[in-house]
Amino acid sequence: MAKKIAAVLIFILLLFAGIIALTQETDNDMPFIITDNEFDESEDFFYYPEDKKILPEWFKGARWFRSNAGGMVLEEIPSRLAALRNEYALLIDFAEKEELPEYLYPFYDERYFIEIRVLYENGEKSRAQWIFRDTDGTSRLAAVFTEKESANDTRTEVFETEEEQDRRSGGEITAGLATNNTKKNSVSGFIEVYDENSFLSAEYRFFQNGDRSRTDYVFKNGLLLSSSVWLCEENDGGAEYEQIFTDYFRYNRSSFLRSVQRVFYKDSEVSSLDDPVVIAFPHGIMVAARERYSTGERLNSYPEFFGNVSAGKDSKMSYSTDERGRILSQTFYDAGGKAIWVIYNTWRDDRIISSVKEEGSKIYLAEYEYDSGGERTLERNYMNGVLERVVRSQGKTDIEELYLNGNVILRAVWEDGRKISETRMR
Repeated sequence: MAKKIAAVLIFILLLFAGIIALTQETDNDMPFIITDNEFDESEDFFYYPEDKKILPEWFKGARWFRSNAGGMVLEEIPSRLAALRNEYALLIDFAEKEELPEYLYPFYDERYFIEIRVLYENGEKSRAQWIFRDTDGTSRLAAVFTEKESANDTRTEVFETEEEQDRRSGGEITAGLATNNTKKNSVSGFIEVYDENSFLSAEYRFFQNGDRSRTDYVFKNGLLLSSSVWLCEENDGGAEYEQIFTDYFRYNRSSFLRSVQRVFYKDSEVSSLDDPVVIAFPHGIMVAARERYSTGERLNSYPEFFGNVSAGKDSKMSYSTDERGRILSQTFYDAGGKAIWVIYNTWRDDRIISSVKEEGSKIYLAEYEYDSGGERTLERNYMNGVLERVVRSQGKTDIEELYLNGNVILRAVWEDGRKISETRMR
């Protein structure tokens, strides 16, 4: 029996010795095969098997942060539940093409990575921001959408979490949007498109009433040369953008903005509320990422007292500015180049304290007073030197008085833009 056991042990030892010898003999002759999922550990890339895209070092997974109302990153939070305990929480993740809202589909480029930032307020989704980044991490597109419930209809979700997608797994997804039989949400927001140098080249705006606009920008040597505004018009063939006007910017040798000329390409009604003038503009993505939706600094230099303006096709509006970009004068020309009227502004720091409009034999004057916080508290309106109107403001309340021969003939009280009372004086 002992001899049989010894024979078995000898056989096993000889078998292992043969295997070791075979391995040593063939080690130098075996081919080196690089498989699809192998990479050099010294490189800053890793392989993403789903779409065969190599991801750069700055690409990270889902992260949660404590935030503020503007969506600013304040502090990274290790878990979703801990982050959502804050008043504002921010989720930063990367999305696939199929998750894009329909508005962003025309801008998709397979070379870009899609970053999604979802802001939560008290645990509920407030808004979503989408950022397209190139391989260097440079932002090429930034978009923000907000939703507001309107009427009973189909609702469009701008973004869904993975949990929400799992709950409706197996359902049909059309153009990356989830469809639910609830109330319809009216989407508003903007899309900003940047070139390879981070200069803003186009801006799209979406309004809750369904209107859309587009502004195209032209830069040279870091200066904004022109901006063209287009409005989306519905027609039998669908919807297309029509050019409304273009602003041309001129600078002095020190690169200070000195004048702006607006050329109208379509008949337009210009009012005190609809005629904002761009006097300064953040050309880069970092400046535009401040805590606000609007990217342009805008100033209304056209008082309501001066009335509306019907700007016909090929008419022009010219603005002269000082070295701080403050509008000093505003001149309106008809299509033949004839000056119709001119407005002169007087400034104190960053506030207009008076505006004079000269139109033929009529001279309009608007004077303003402000409180220590810069809020307008008083407006006086004169026609050819005669007082016609006074408006006193305090918070959301405005008291308007109309004058005739130096006497108040009517007093109206406005609350948050709505007239709540009107009294005729005897």
